[in-house]
Amino acid sequence: MLGAALTAMWLEVCGASVTYTASVRVDSRVRSNEDPAEDAPTLAADTDFTPILGLERREGNTSLQLDYAPRISLREVTSRARTEIQHIGRFAALWRPERGLSFRLSEELVLGSVNLLTLDALPSLDPDPIDPDGPIRPPQGGGPLQPLPEADTVHFLSSATSLTGETGWLGRRWQLSGTTGFTVSGGLDGPAREAVPLQYGPRLDVSLSHALSPLSAITTSAAATYARFSTGANNTVVTLTESWTGRMTRRTGLEAGVGASIVHTVTAPGGVEPDPAPRTEVLPNLTLAVGHRIPSRTADFDGRLGVRVSPFTDRLTARVYPRADLTATGTWALGPRVRVGTTAGTAFAVGGATGDRLVSGGVTASWILNTWMSVDADTRGTWSRSPELPAARFQWAAVLGLSLRQTGIL
Repeated sequence: MLGAALTAMWLEVCGASVTYTASVRVDSRVRSNEDPAEDAPTLAADTDFTPILGLERREGNTSLQLDYAPRISLREVTSRARTEIQHIGRFAALWRPERGLSFRLSEELVLGSVNLLTLDALPSLDPDPIDPDGPIRPPQGGGPLQPLPEADTVHFLSSATSLTGETGWLGRRWQLSGTTGFTVSGGLDGPAREAVPLQYGPRLDVSLSHALSPLSAITTSAAATYARFSTGANNTVVTLTESWTGRMTRRTGLEAGVGASIVHTVTAPGGVEPDPAPRTEVLPNLTLAVGHRIPSRTADFDGRLGVRVSPFTDRLTARVYPRADLTATGTWALGPRVRVGTTAGTAFAVGGATGDRLVSGGVTASWILNTWMSVDADTRGTWSRSPELPAARFQWAAVLGLSLRQTGIL
């Protein structure tokens, strides 16, 4: 798939100048060890080596971008060393046929051996991180925390294809956008699917925004998703929401949303659900978030606190239930070259439903030494309590990384 995209892009850009980005990232990690063997050490050490190559062509109202990052991981280097390879790639095409109208086609792919318990971020392929699967760690800007699987490393596939269109034809203060796509995510073989079932299905999102003033806007959104799992379970979720965003002051912003979701669920044959019959229910969809910025030349701060109640699809069991997610993030810019960030979140089932309880937190730091070198540190941990497991679990990881980067024009 990546080879075909690379060939198509090469034929398109042949004879024209393109911008390239070449970088290398090396990460050393210490983490808790999930190996159940009696003689297994309590700590594990890993090393990741990730070369990243990006090509971009811009001409007139069209731009093409291709990124590829094979991550080579040396797992448990101090005890039972093994090598794992993970391929990460993205292709994106942006077309603006006229003013106020744009289309974007993208494909994001993760393929190979993936360790699901290290809690580390996938390599960032500038300008956007490739993360189609939805990570186990708290995502940026808040969002659902994913439950921890029982397995360590699995053969994994994640593919997200999407086509997005945006237009301002409806008026100066109106913005209409729509996205359609297809997502595949989960284990590739039998043992991997026992840990993380393969799920696939289409999705459709449509939103209409109206700027009430330069400082506030309302948005009406409708979304529909269908997911089918390798276990035989499937679900359909149709959501309609109304949201409002605005700035209360120059430094404080507020976001609020209310809506409802119609959920139709078919459980897996022979599953553990007490009522295996298909069911249809209406679940709430509520959002409230506050962001605040404290400008400073020495410690500029930008923080966000969010609360969300929405239907959650457990990717490990395919169950859909109402869940509350509370997330808090903060970023300090300690000058132009140093950034420190913190993140914390918790998630739990509401409305009488049963589901995983999760608590996650972490601290990150980045130091840009010069235009081609940077150093990063990341420490994260997740506590989880699953109704299917007899005891709670805690996973943590600390990472130190070095990145080298070079850009130019071919």
